[in-house]
Amino acid sequence: MFSLISKIVGYFFGDSPSEKSTNSSNQSYLNQTDDFSYLDAPFLTTAKENVKIQALNGKITHLFEGHGLINGDIYFSSGNFQRGEQIEVGDNVEVKAVQHTEDGGWYAEDLKVTNNDWSGKVQDDPEEIDISVLQSQVVMGKVTSINNVAGKINKDIDFDISDCKDEYLPMRGDWVSANVKEFDKQLDVVDDWSSMSVIKVKRAFNISPSRQCITEGVVSAVMQDHGYIEEKIYFDKTACLNGYWPKRQDVVKVVAVENSRGKTCEWRALSLVPLSSESQVYRSRQYREPARNVNSTWLVPGQRPRRFPHQVQLPVKLPYLKVPVELERAVLDGEELTTLAPYLMQELTFKNYVRRMSTLVHLEEIQMQLDIREFDLTRVCLQSAGEYLALTVPGLAEGRPSVLIGDKILLSSPSDLEGPSYEGFVHELTCTDVLLKFNPEFHARYNGEDYNVQFTFSRKPFCRCQQAASLAVQYLPSKVLFPTQVEIKPPQVSLEDVMLSEDTLLLSSESPFSPGSTSSQTSDYFDKDTRLKVSMSSSFKTNQRENIPPGSPHTFSNSCASNHKQRKFRNGKKDFHFFNPSLNDRQKTAVMKVLLGQARPIPYVIFGPPGRTGKTITVVEAILQIFTQIPSSRIIACTPSNSAADLIAERLHMSQVVEQTQMVRLNGFQRSLESVPETILKYCRVADDMEVISHYRIIVSTCTMSGEFYGLGVRSGHFTHVFIDECGQATEPECMIPVGLISGGDGQIILAGDPKQLGPILMSPFAKMYGLELSFLERLMLREAYQRDETFAEHGGFNPALVTMLVNNYRSHPSIIELSSHMFYYGQLKPHAHPNRTHTLTHWELLPKTGFPVIFHGVRGEDFREKNSPSWFNPGETIQVIQYLQGVLKEGVNPDDVGIITPYRKQVEKIRLMIDRLGMPEVKIGSVEEFQGQEYQVVIISTVRSNEKLIGSDIRHSLGFLSNPKRFNVSITRAICMMIVVGNPLILAQDLNWRMLIKYCVDNGGYTGCELPDLKAKKYQTEEMQEIFKS
Repeated sequence: MFSLISKIVGYFFGDSPSEKSTNSSNQSYLNQTDDFSYLDAPFLTTAKENVKIQALNGKITHLFEGHGLINGDIYFSSGNFQRGEQIEVGDNVEVKAVQHTEDGGWYAEDLKVTNNDWSGKVQDDPEEIDISVLQSQVVMGKVTSINNVAGKINKDIDFDISDCKDEYLPMRGDWVSANVKEFDKQLDVVDDWSSMSVIKVKRAFNISPSRQCITEGVVSAVMQDHGYIEEKIYFDKTACLNGYWPKRQDVVKVVAVENSRGKTCEWRALSLVPLSSESQVYRSRQYREPARNVNSTWLVPGQRPRRFPHQVQLPVKLPYLKVPVELERAVLDGEELTTLAPYLMQELTFKNYVRRMSTLVHLEEIQMQLDIREFDLTRVCLQSAGEYLALTVPGLAEGRPSVLIGDKILLSSPSDLEGPSYEGFVHELTCTDVLLKFNPEFHARYNGEDYNVQFTFSRKPFCRCQQAASLAVQYLPSKVLFPTQVEIKPPQVSLEDVMLSEDTLLLSSESPFSPGSTSSQTSDYFDKDTRLKVSMSSSFKTNQRENIPPGSPHTFSNSCASNHKQRKFRNGKKDFHFFNPSLNDRQKTAVMKVLLGQARPIPYVIFGPPGRTGKTITVVEAILQIFTQIPSSRIIACTPSNSAADLIAERLHMSQVVEQTQMVRLNGFQRSLESVPETILKYCRVADDMEVISHYRIIVSTCTMSGEFYGLGVRSGHFTHVFIDECGQATEPECMIPVGLISGGDGQIILAGDPKQLGPILMSPFAKMYGLELSFLERLMLREAYQRDETFAEHGGFNPALVTMLVNNYRSHPSIIELSSHMFYYGQLKPHAHPNRTHTLTHWELLPKTGFPVIFHGVRGEDFREKNSPSWFNPGETIQVIQYLQGVLKEGVNPDDVGIITPYRKQVEKIRLMIDRLGMPEVKIGSVEEFQGQEYQVVIISTVRSNEKLIGSDIRHSLGFLSNPKRFNVSITRAICMMIVVGNPLILAQDLNWRMLIKYCVDNGGYTGCELPDLKAKKYQTEEMQEIFKS
């Protein structure tokens, strides 16, 4: 017992810092413990004048045997709860905490479990959420007036100077964030004509700067009472400390906040001192005494000023470039495009970049124009629907055509071909109808006449891509688009007093990409008592939580977090720690490399193979570290899709590090709030006040939507970090939209994705053929600087200054990931999923070999096409797929946990039709593209193609979509417990990837069905295949 007491005392009072309790699993067992009343013993009491008390809401973050922690640092014991009361990690509590000594820990006295609405538990009767109320509780805005005691934000929100945080003194033009409350204010009734005696007023609290900058610079101009640092930072007498008044070309250290008072400056100095103020020259009497004359001629020696870089200002106007008539005519007439645009056949270079990307975007737009014409309607009647006219559109629910709020639809009279067209805009959508508004006169006189309908789509995304490609060449360094070698820069965050053993050199700023450890040593890195001092000076504290517990909502995996020790790296004022304690070694390495940013502006790549390898979690952790460690940062995090952007915003929200005043989720105005996750509604904004939105510290949006910031004419340095998750699924011009926002500055680009999986979805075969399908991520990974090099064997074969590849697979059975690992990921993927999740079907009676849950069932069927349909189907495979589906459902697998992948729409229809006729439950059936990013307990693949007459001919004719390596990779990496492939081995063996799968199943006893082909036959052999089989 006395040993336990000494540990507790040491934990709170620092007597034994090396002895720390580890967190146990998230279970409630306080009711099973012994009497811990000794925890309330007199040794915890001191003089009352030293006692501090605080009341707060918190969350249980750690549970031990009979005690635990709230918010990571407030201690409680079993005596704080009623006997038998069940608690667990994540429970929300109201607590009165006491600190008995100035350096001691906090101890809970009064404690009550609340589990209020932020617990994430489902409520029986959830109230309807009013997003306007959520958003009115915070403000991001500009100080529009100020005096000695009070001021206004955005002209209508009052605040007192005393309500500013950490002694911050705002000035007019400062960008600030604050909490807002609304009050009733009683007015004096002047006369009987006064209509209101009570009005609503808004008052701001917890006012803090939106962004803080700590930097060194050269004084570029000095006036009588103010001056400028590098033409970017404004200062006046109040910022100069100890009577110091700078001269032109002085080198100074400055703490500044964001301010838009001036036309050219974006920063205002809070404090300003000469550089190296501790040196002997600054200890003279002349410096220590206040300056009596601001024009005094004394001079402080300093380094020579560097040339002031010109501040890039991005253009405001979006150019609406029309599709070239000759290009459109060439596509329609089937002419050879390379005659008109020979650069399409050339290697992509800095010189031809704009012309080639522009032409590729135009080709995609031409194809979309052709495709949407298929959905035009003839002689249809509209129905009156209140203030709208309703148009019924077949296929609307399936997205065929894709119609969005704000889209334009044209009506023309079939009896008057030379008459006017009437423009209507989509205001509302239902499952079957589009609600339109036309010119008021059209509404007034419409009487049920028939009209021809022509659908359109917004050209704005295409114009944004055109603009971004052009600006990339104008303003981005060539090494961003075409990196050749790594130039190491000083780290963004200064790392001091780093105690590293030889196996942890991957974090050394002196050797940022030197191999320093074996792979086994690297895996042990974060289990060592390594301390990392993060040196960041600050004139006032940032409002952030010091600790995010294991098992918090954004934790990647409870199984990973349960036995993980959270490591903290000490700084004089605060600890550096990973907010997500379940990060693995590679994830932590990636986060630290992003935080250092020594290869900037060359993009850093987080390479995330399939299988829950934690790519997005790593991105979120890196965002949080930059947000907390670099106060001057402004981060824009983008993805190709809304759903992926929502996921990032959700994870940031659940980290509990980011507040509503610091993050915004930017949406298009046409997006329905019903599609937005409830947890992030309060962060959501549309592009109605982009100037305010642009001053949040973290902005999450789609790549295309980020183009709205160009309309502000933002200057270089406004955005400091650009993250693009799922980068491989965006076209290169689409990626350039957010990347271009850091033009001209010292910004950092972080790309996350997998170049080995499916790229962007394109409609134009010509755009695919000439390179638009090659994403920016994949193109970079093909360049020499990003290629694998055995010099970096200890880092997965990649230069760790540019790439970190995540390798822990938390999704699939080892037998399922093994083939993909060796074929696409250099044999590095490691199975980490729990057997309870992955081994549930290893003894299924239909497995050819017990324990090997991969089946290749050979079927020599026949593929067919119906009249007027280009899509194939295979009846023999359909029957076999249904038999396997019946078997797994009989085994107890939930229908929602089964997915069927097939490359042809007609085969999807046939399988779904047979399921309906047999009365079987619905399961997910679709193409490979519909399954990217998805996972299912059981995946059944029907390959369809089976024309044996084409064996030996061009593989593209016999296999079609199946010959695409990326589709193959995505197909075989979706399953958790079992994968079943149904196909014709004689056809599939022509392709290297499918041939390797067949051989893998044969070698491991997973093949069944028809007779196998002779894999050594000449018609199946290529030099590449022969080399593989020899190896």
